Amino acid sequence: MTTIVEWDRSYSVGSDMLDRQHQKLLELCNELARHTQGEQAVSGPRFHEILNEMTLYAREHFRTEENLLTRLGYPEVAAQEAEHLAYEGKVADWSFDAIMGELNLEQAQSFLAHWWKNHILVSDMQYRPLMEAALGSSPAPPHANG
Repeated sequence: MTTIVEWDRSYSVGSDMLDRQHQKLLELCNELARHTQGEQAVSGPRFHEILNEMTLYAREHFRTEENLLTRLGYPEVAAQEAEHLAYEGKVADWSFDAIMGELNLEQAQSFLAHWWKNHILVSDMQYRPLMEAALGSSPAPPHANG
């Protein structure tokens, strides 16, 4: 079963830059979901390209987010870093499994879509008040049924 996650304004964390990065990551999750609907999807080069692009972009996003949170004095930066490292490790394992032809596509795709949605709506929402205060923004209210 394919899991598509559409960006919703209520997912805003109070930073246009981080919101754009989150949107791009959800787009990559959705592209991977659409690509994995075919039987030979995992063996095709495009699957590996999408997974690699997602890995590289996530790494860039994580460093950007961590640096910004550190500059703002966010007390839970270490917890964010730990979540980010765990995600990177999981995706690295899946990349290896995909190369070996042993990846459970449905499980991987579902995990990615749910992980990003939960990460944004739970972990990242914790720093939203700090971001709003620092950047003077006031985005839409948090998503109620995330």
